[in-house]
Amino acid sequence: MVKYMDSISVARSMRGSLGMLAMSWLLAPSTKEKAQAAGMGDGMGAYAVGRLGVLGNCPIDNVVAAAFFWDPSYMRSMVTEGRSAFDPIEGGKVWAKICQEYGTEALAEMPNVERLGELLERIVDNAQPHGVPTFVGWRDQELPSEPGPARTFQLAQCMRELRFGRHTVAVQSMGMGPLEAILSGPTGEWNAKFFGWQKPYPDVSDLNDSRNEIENLTDRLHSADFDCLTDEERDEVRNLSKAARSHASHLEQTPNG
Repeated sequence: MVKYMDSISVARSMRGSLGMLAMSWLLAPSTKEKAQAAGMGDGMGAYAVGRLGVLGNCPIDNVVAAAFFWDPSYMRSMVTEGRSAFDPIEGGKVWAKICQEYGTEALAEMPNVERLGELLERIVDNAQPHGVPTFVGWRDQELPSEPGPARTFQLAQCMRELRFGRHTVAVQSMGMGPLEAILSGPTGEWNAKFFGWQKPYPDVSDLNDSRNEIENLTDRLHSADFDCLTDEERDEVRNLSKAARSHASHLEQTPNG
């Protein structure tokens, strides 16, 4: 009897496959260089009107809320810096193009890359938009017209934003703030500093159990996104996502990101 993977198990696997695959390009040196060449500046403002530019010309605190894990004052300064140089709607389009270019190289000659894109697109098209604003913004960016590495990689970026949104809902439902969630995670203070939070940091040694519950809840919330697939297709998307992450790992180790 064939045993197929359930939706929760598939959702859990996405953190280490598509989550890591799509994260690689966001802060890659090549992404920063291309954003700067487009006139978006050379600081984190480009990130704020690039990855988060897909939210449009909304109030700055809407960006702060959607970005979630960043220190609010730091994110406000990033958005202000970015918007002084570039329109966020156009910035989102620039970053979508950079994403496609990165994917063209990262997933070049990957077997079954078109099939992975086909499955991811079905998930993206069927996912409910509640609580996932950056996913909605990325979902609505124009995709390459032809199936292949660029299209599949942009869909992987959409999937990363989808799980990210489900995760922020899980954190809030447990009554935990963004800083506590970061500090109780695997990268702790290093990540808190990266996201702009200043010391002294609170003691979160009593939050380990809650953190585990958050990860489990994230998987449960994300699992519904895979219900549009058959049993066989859930196995397929899990295996192909892992293969894509492995295939692209060579690019992450190069100086060009």
